[in-house]
Amino acid sequence: MKRTISFQSTDMSRREFIQGTAAIASAFGLGLSQIAQAQDASPAASGDVRPVNVAFIGVGAQGFGVDFKRAMNVPGVRMVAICDVYEPNLNRALKDAPNATGYKDYRQVMDRKDVEAVLIATPIIWHAPIAIAALESGKHVFSEKMMAYTIEEARNMARAAIKNNRILQIGHQRKSSILYNHGWDLIRNKKICGIVTHIRAQWNRNSSWRRPVPPDTTDKFWNWRLYKETSQGLLAELGSHQIQVVNWYLESRPTSVVGLGGIDYWKDGRTVNDNVEVLYEYPNGIKLNYTSLTTNQFDGYAEQFMGKDGTLIVSEGTGGQFYREPNAPLLDWMKHPVGGKLTGEHKEPGLLLDPSATKKLNKSGVKVGEMTIEGDVRGKDDYQLEMDNFFNSIRTGAPVACTAMDGFEAAVAVIKANEAIAKKSRVVIHDSDYSI
Repeated sequence: MKRTISFQSTDMSRREFIQGTAAIASAFGLGLSQIAQAQDASPAASGDVRPVNVAFIGVGAQGFGVDFKRAMNVPGVRMVAICDVYEPNLNRALKDAPNATGYKDYRQVMDRKDVEAVLIATPIIWHAPIAIAALESGKHVFSEKMMAYTIEEARNMARAAIKNNRILQIGHQRKSSILYNHGWDLIRNKKICGIVTHIRAQWNRNSSWRRPVPPDTTDKFWNWRLYKETSQGLLAELGSHQIQVVNWYLESRPTSVVGLGGIDYWKDGRTVNDNVEVLYEYPNGIKLNYTSLTTNQFDGYAEQFMGKDGTLIVSEGTGGQFYREPNAPLLDWMKHPVGGKLTGEHKEPGLLLDPSATKKLNKSGVKVGEMTIEGDVRGKDDYQLEMDNFFNSIRTGAPVACTAMDGFEAAVAVIKANEAIAKKSRVVIHDSDYSI
């Protein structure tokens, strides 16, 4: 399958990218001070919700089961077009959006002038071609993770967003999470761990990752995640989420990586690894040890930040916990934890993280970490919050939670780790690799 997508190289830096994002806001008639005000403005609260015509491309398990349903929950969203090459998926989604027109070719969607935003949840090899076509046709884009199959494709997606002054949000939903923003605040501002020196993260399952194939399609189509020509494997589909969190919390990105992996248990014809062990190095000697297994689920999935003063654990599955090192200072708020006290394996005093203990989660304008709450967010999951954020950004010009740069840096780290595993050697990640 040939994918030739290229733009003239601009060697854009992080600072220039942020300036370009400001230019997007300017295209909406907003100054820098108004960007901040836009983040605090709640269209839902004012009762003035401008309709947004939306096309959804790729309504499979993730697309229909998660993103499509969350998008339909956002006030003012009009699903006017749905596209999928697999007809049963297309027909299923059309039942939930009877006013939408169905398509099998995404290029027909790009011709529609009434479509303002495109949501993409296809296999990763199609993220860049579809996103770039949508941006070039003047549409805002939400694209599922990982950003793209190659570094150059991800880079070209970001360039297309800047060139066309359009929003590009990548689907790392933890950037829209109340819990994860609370954790970011504890690490960056409260510095509860002291100086973070090591991070351990894992996403472990006990399953083959292989899905039963319907009789009217093929294994390689249905189980695209298992084959190198259509997938970047465990690190892309799972690890990219967690690597993005580490980048965010450290406000940095990896400078080198080593790794091991193999097809060691599931001897079923797959060509991507069924287990990976990766060690990233960040500036100042900080290390991230990342593991993803398909043969044991005991540890589940979480990110663990370790510093001289304590350990912060965050997880979409189990919530968050903090354990103070015995010789670290005891802060006043630690003496009476809202969720009750915990005890670590070596008697470390601990507590549960509870953002609602100190934040009103039903009031617009409340800040949690980098996030400004819009309306009542109680009971909303991270996927719903990222959709709310995307459409609020379209309406107000406010920056999205997970920018193209966030997604790009995570994609670079993943692809370089896969390179290190394949070469069985240390791979240096240069600053130029992160340039847009």
